[in-house]
Amino acid sequence: MSRALILFSGGKDSFLSTLKAIDQGYEVNIVTFDNGQELKSKNVIKEAKRIQKKYGSDKVEIIGIKKTDSIFRELICSFYNYDIQFIKEKYGNITISQFNCLSCRLSMYILAIIICLQKNIDIVIDGARKSQLFAIEQDKMIQEFHKLFQKFNLEITYPLLNEKDDFSIKNQILAHGFVPKTNESQCLLGMPILKDAINDDILEGCLNVYIKELYPKIEKIIETYQNIDFQENYI
Repeated sequence: MSRALILFSGGKDSFLSTLKAIDQGYEVNIVTFDNGQELKSKNVIKEAKRIQKKYGSDKVEIIGIKKTDSIFRELICSFYNYDIQFIKEKYGNITISQFNCLSCRLSMYILAIIICLQKNIDIVIDGARKSQLFAIEQDKMIQEFHKLFQKFNLEITYPLLNEKDDFSIKNQILAHGFVPKTNESQCLLGMPILKDAINDDILEGCLNVYIKELYPKIEKIIETYQNIDFQENYI
């Protein structure tokens, strides 16, 4: 049986993505990431256990909560010290919120790659949706993330990427036998672009920051952290 790593936030999107992976015959490994700015991340495990209770621990392994704050800090440190004029000249337009989301998501992907390499897992499943209005979930960035995982002989899939209808998502969860009310953690940094503020300049700026600023750091970070068993709590 093929194994998949599920990026699990506890919300309806990641919940349904997990169910879809099970439908496709995957043995799912559920992991939740915490960047240090998450509220109630422990509640997410309750959602994972709902799925495990129905399908059994042989099909559903709960890896638990993994801290990404150290990787997140590696990614943001230089950028946070650039002045606004330098950022605009080098990268174009990017909002602070979209940079935070890009760095946070990339720290999750880096740790997902590490976990896959440690556990011999070939595919990562992310419940991202374009309709949530994050720059990192639009086509150009998704294409870059596919390339990133391919670099490490891994695959990432987005089963709900083009899903716009929240009602349909709830109904699909209901059809699997679950009450479609979930308990998602709350990130204090994540803010989608306002509808009237989505434009090519912002998306291009996000892409430029990824390619020019963050991507060159990835291999070194993975090399540095590849043998660490990331933990949720500090001693």
